[in-house]
Amino acid sequence: MYNALYIQSGGPTAVINSSAYGVITECAKHSGSIGKLYAAEHGLAGAINGRLFDLSLEKPAEFSLLQQTPAMVFGSCRHMISDVDCHKFLGTLKRFNIRCIFMNGGNGSVRGCLQLYKFLSKVNYKCSIVEIPKTVDNDISNIDHSPGFPSAARHLVISISELIQDMMVYDTDLIMAAEVMGRNSGYLAASTSAAGLTGFGPDLIYVPETVFNEEAFINDIGRVVAQKGKCFAVVAEGVKNQSGSYLFEEPAARGANKPPLNMGGVTPYLNMLLKKRFPCKIRCIDMGLMQRCSAHNVSAVDQKEAVLLGAAAVKASLEGASGKMVSLRRTSELSYQTETVLIDLEKVAASNNFLPTEYINETHNGIKPSFLNYIVPLIGDLPRYASLKKTIAQ
Repeated sequence: MYNALYIQSGGPTAVINSSAYGVITECAKHSGSIGKLYAAEHGLAGAINGRLFDLSLEKPAEFSLLQQTPAMVFGSCRHMISDVDCHKFLGTLKRFNIRCIFMNGGNGSVRGCLQLYKFLSKVNYKCSIVEIPKTVDNDISNIDHSPGFPSAARHLVISISELIQDMMVYDTDLIMAAEVMGRNSGYLAASTSAAGLTGFGPDLIYVPETVFNEEAFINDIGRVVAQKGKCFAVVAEGVKNQSGSYLFEEPAARGANKPPLNMGGVTPYLNMLLKKRFPCKIRCIDMGLMQRCSAHNVSAVDQKEAVLLGAAAVKASLEGASGKMVSLRRTSELSYQTETVLIDLEKVAASNNFLPTEYINETHNGIKPSFLNYIVPLIGDLPRYASLKKTIAQ
């Protein structure tokens, strides 16, 4: 009888521990085929260095609480795998008699999983390796949406609807701009358009899939303020200007051998830009890490599907699958339904997922209503706020 290994990779989401729960509970159903299930300490770092948690030593009752536990309970790292790492990883597999691996992560994890799959095939180590997707910005290809994205979107939609209500309290002009995650993909920024369903949605939305024109941005803001006295804009962290540079860092400043960009930091830039042009109060807000680790308002669909994909990975492995990612395919637009499918890692790793430009309006400062058909089933029911007549007494 062989053992299995579960690895969390990359950044946290609100539901990655739900996928862990799916793996754990499904492995327990197949105790005749799978012996022990291990989890790597701090992701690939633990797997490479032989630091594994023996999950058979845990209290089973605690596992169900993983579904409401934020971040990554086993820890993670961001690590580029070297040839030396591959051999050390193989040593860990042999030491613990592991023949079944579940990697749970985003695009970097997909590439790492593919690299390990090719290495293990090359050295003829019989082992199944299956990727379980997760990401908050929905940039993994060949999946309708990645677990983690719906919960991050729900958090943003509700938080921004609340911020906009706060913005309306005082009778003075006010501009607010919110920075949301999204290196290359505008899905999270676009999702905030659903806040409009509560009656309190953003006036302007800017995504990385189109060029960010500073003068157009200022003009957009000015037009809305002139009409309403207030303006709320959402800007994805990964927007680029007309020269192809991120707003917060010129590529030339990085040098040839610098590490990948640390995303974020649009907020101070926007604050500076707006204060130069408008005399009213300016509030620029970075929506921060709560986008990816907030579990107090998780999407029910997201949690369910995260568990489902964790379990599906185990089933696929037991059926002999390897070098695959478990994926979701939407099967109905009228009533939300999905099915799980297996996709080759090579295919997933070949491209990223971007917000289709058909959802972006013609002036590149908003999202078309058609996007709601995609996002609303994922984020679930939204709060209903009071709608008062507020008639001035005579």
